[in-house]
Amino acid sequence: MVNSDTSSDSPEGSSNCDRGSAPPQPRKPIPRKGHTKSRRGCYNCKRRRIKCNELHPGCNHCIKAGLHCEYPANIIHATQRTPTSPSPQQMVHLRSTPGTFTMADMRLFHHFLITAYPHLPVGADKIWITVIPSFAHNYEYLIHSILALAASHLDAVSTANVAEEAISHRILAVKSLNDALSVPPTTRSERDARMAAALALAFQSSHLQDGLFEFLTMVRGCNLIALDEEALNNTDSAFHAFREDGHLATMRNRLATSQLNSINREDLDSAALSLQMIDLLNMTDWEKGFWDILVRTVDYAYERPVEAYTTFVLLYNVPSRWTHDEFQSFIDPNNSVAQILLAHFIAIQAILTPILVLERVGFQGVDAPTAILGWIEGIYKNVPSNLRHHVEWCRQVARYPFMRFLGQSHVDYYE
Repeated sequence: MVNSDTSSDSPEGSSNCDRGSAPPQPRKPIPRKGHTKSRRGCYNCKRRRIKCNELHPGCNHCIKAGLHCEYPANIIHATQRTPTSPSPQQMVHLRSTPGTFTMADMRLFHHFLITAYPHLPVGADKIWITVIPSFAHNYEYLIHSILALAASHLDAVSTANVAEEAISHRILAVKSLNDALSVPPTTRSERDARMAAALALAFQSSHLQDGLFEFLTMVRGCNLIALDEEALNNTDSAFHAFREDGHLATMRNRLATSQLNSINREDLDSAALSLQMIDLLNMTDWEKGFWDILVRTVDYAYERPVEAYTTFVLLYNVPSRWTHDEFQSFIDPNNSVAQILLAHFIAIQAILTPILVLERVGFQGVDAPTAILGWIEGIYKNVPSNLRHHVEWCRQVARYPFMRFLGQSHVDYYE
């Protein structure tokens, strides 16, 4: 090994006889080549010491090598400040998905994982940030459903103005999901993907001003998928916690051990009186059954929160047992009786907040404002004027401040 202290390149390492001779001629500077390395390149290109073409979100080298392209944070922030539309080179293709996704879509996906994922299944909501992302890119309807929910959620909690993206992804998701549902699922992950997509779209519907009927349709879809014996009973299913002995058992335990605020009894009295007036309307057998569940829910809510919650859940499950024609009649805007029942369903759900809030125990996402209470005003305007008095109590509930929904009395509602 050559000792660096005696290297001929070092003046201190020269011999004594050299010091006595004529001074050496200064060396001519070696011309430097132009800098060819990218200072704004991705980590992979820097590691491989090759020039990066700096395309976002994935450079050519990473795309060809099948690598995950990642840039330093300061470079990512600089690219995000550019308001121009992405060029074809700035698109990234998810390998198992026929769709094309932009950097903006990747940011929506990140928002979903951190903030916007659903709080259901109760106690098992982490499947949205662990299990489901592992196969989401294999199903176009699922990835678009996730991005649709993320965009609507982000639009509700910020000034991002991504409502257009939310609808665009929703349209693609619904079309792709309808195509998929035309044939039976063949694998467990395919069943889970369909359930996840329908549930994400249902949650997104709650943010849409005119989303009531799409919300009901997606909830019915979730229930129909769950009726498949293979769907929830399989312990490997991501939604195994949705089975009755899982979801309801968890909530019963929470309700039995919680120090929850009592529901405003004046609201329960008003709900019972308003439901009593509806009984005078001409209802079909299945509408009468829905009305009966509403009445029993209110009755239980006075003193028996466990039974109130268990009964209320039936309002989400029962419509999936109706025939196709019955359900279509239920969501028909021209069916005034069904519209009035739906207004009461929304209002009663609101006053049950002290009970329903326990579904979110341990949930680490962010609850965004929804349009659900606003649907009541739409119903009021839609029903004939001679029936609008049946929706008056529901309209009052829609004007309550949020604190009243937590069970606090003596709070005036907004005028």
